[in-house]
Amino acid sequence: MTPYPVIFSTLACPEWTVDTVIARAAAFGYDGLEWRGGDQGHVSPAWPAAERQSLRRRVEQAGLASLAVTAYSRFVSPDPAERAAQLDHLRRHLDLAADLGARYVRTFIGNLPPGRSMAEATPAIVDCLRAAAEHAAHANLIVAAESHDDWVRSSAVAEVVEAVDHPALRVLWDFGNAFGAGEDPAEGLARLRALLGYVHVKDGVRSAAGWRLTRFGEGNVPLPQILRDLVAAGYQGPLCVEWERAWHPELDPAETALPAALAAVRGWLADLSPRPPSLNGKGEQRQL
Repeated sequence: MTPYPVIFSTLACPEWTVDTVIARAAAFGYDGLEWRGGDQGHVSPAWPAAERQSLRRRVEQAGLASLAVTAYSRFVSPDPAERAAQLDHLRRHLDLAADLGARYVRTFIGNLPPGRSMAEATPAIVDCLRAAAEHAAHANLIVAAESHDDWVRSSAVAEVVEAVDHPALRVLWDFGNAFGAGEDPAEGLARLRALLGYVHVKDGVRSAAGWRLTRFGEGNVPLPQILRDLVAAGYQGPLCVEWERAWHPELDPAETALPAALAAVRGWLADLSPRPPSLNGKGEQRQL
C-alpha cells in the first residue's frame, strides 16, 4: 500500500450494512477501513470462519484493505477476573483481525475507577498489554493502544507502552482527543514518534465550554501542521478519519462527511509534495 493510506472508522456509519461500507469506501476513494468490533460493530469475533473469509474476499475485490479492527477492551479494573475477561475480548478480536487480513487491533486502556490511581493500575495494565502483544505477535499483528480516556495525554500512554516494551504494541495517536485535553500536538508527536502504530484524524473546537467536534477544516486543531510534522518525522502509516457519528448523531451523515474529510486530508497531503521550481518569463527555471 502507498504511504499515508487514508482509511475511515466505521464508527462514522453505524446504520450502514457491511456491503454498503465496502461499496461507499471504494466509491469515495478511500484506501481501507477500520472495522468497529464489540457488541455494536460491523464485525464480530463471534463470526464463523466462512463469514470472515467472505468479508476479506469482498474487501480485497473492492480494491480496499482492512487496516484495523476496534476492540473495546480496557484494563483499569482492580478485579483480576474482569481484566482476564477484557484480555480474552482483545485476543478474540486479534484472531478476527488475522482472519480479515488486518494489521492492527485498537484497544483502549480505560478510565480509572474512583479511588484507583495510575500508579496503582499501571502494573496490571502492563501485564495485560504484554500478554496481548505476545498473542498478536504470533499472527504478525500489532496491538494499538489509543491515547484516550485517562491516558489521553501522550506522556501517559507512552509510559505504559514503553513499560511493556514489545514490538507488537504501538500507540494509536488520536491527536484530536489530546488537543481537546489541552496538549500541544507538537509535544505529543515528539513524545510518540518512535512508538506510533497509526493515527486518528479529526477536527474540533477547544474552548472554555469544552471540546466539540467539527467538520474537517472548521475547528482549531492545526491539521495541516500536524500532517506536515508527521511527514517530517518520517511517518508513512495509515491516517484514519474518525467521524464519531455513532456517539454524536448531530454530526453530518457519513455519506457527506466522509468524502469531504478525505478531500481535506488528501489536499493537505498534496500541499506537502515537492514542487518544481517556478519558470521565469523565458521558460527557464527561476531560482527560488
